[in-house]
Amino acid sequence: MRALVLAALLLPPAAQAQAIVSAVLEAQGVSDAQVKRAQRATEAALKQVSGLPVAEGPAFRKGAPRKCAGDCAREVVAGLPTPNAVLLDLKAAEKGGEKVMVELSLWLDGEKVGSRRGEGTIDGFETAARPALEALMPPWARKGFGGLRLEVEAGSVVKVDGRVSQAKPGEVVAVPAGPHQVDVVFPEGHAVLQRVEVTEGTRARLGVTSPSEVVQGGAAPKSGALRAASYALWMAGAASIAGGLIAGALARGTGAGLSSCQGDVRDCAPLDEVQQKQAQAQAYATTGNVLLGVGAGLAAVGAGLFVVDVVTP
Repeated sequence: MRALVLAALLLPPAAQAQAIVSAVLEAQGVSDAQVKRAQRATEAALKQVSGLPVAEGPAFRKGAPRKCAGDCAREVVAGLPTPNAVLLDLKAAEKGGEKVMVELSLWLDGEKVGSRRGEGTIDGFETAARPALEALMPPWARKGFGGLRLEVEAGSVVKVDGRVSQAKPGEVVAVPAGPHQVDVVFPEGHAVLQRVEVTEGTRARLGVTSPSEVVQGGAAPKSGALRAASYALWMAGAASIAGGLIAGALARGTGAGLSSCQGDVRDCAPLDEVQQKQAQAQAYATTGNVLLGVGAGLAAVGAGLFVVDVVTP
């Protein structure tokens, strides 16, 4: 039988997307003013296409000696305040002109995602950079979107808002920012339903394990001692009550047949016999009352133990 487990997974309010900046890797034949304008235009284009918050990148120091062990771009990214960046490699397309050739490379989490080449004027740099950035930006990092990183058992079926996801375990599924219902169906048929809050520009980790052990194992088996004790006390109480009723009947029957001596009738029991039977009836009555009280107490305790045994997991 398929087991359905309901859970809630909410990202803490402090979880925010890391910022992305622009930085200039190289600038040939381009003035400092043009470099700065190209940087600011790139950041303006990023704000239009990216769900990550955009921060102002460091200024490019033209002519500064660059010492790289191999991959200069990686070292530049490592020196930035955030591991997310767009690097610009600028080169003048014509001497003294406004037209430039550019290579834009996108880096996320310190790793290169891809690059695009293009050309345009400094005045129209934002318009020229935007299509390249849109092509480079992964779906989860685009404006209005976030991601779900699926970390589930191989062979599981993941449904996001009722739609089956084709992503493999470890991959990131792009979803609109906001709450989502995620249903993970494991190979053995069990399922876990979660509510996931995805913030724009973030990747929420969806790590779910199968509840099969809990479902199949269930609660530890009961020893039966409590149930047996409840039965024993109930039976002892019933027997005691029955004894009390019998004692009461004997008390009533002890005085049966005794008649008082009245008028001319002298066919009556002597005084000593009447007193003896009265004492015997009183003893029976006392014993009956004690047995009734004890029996009622034992039966009540037995019933209480039975209830405790039933409701205890």
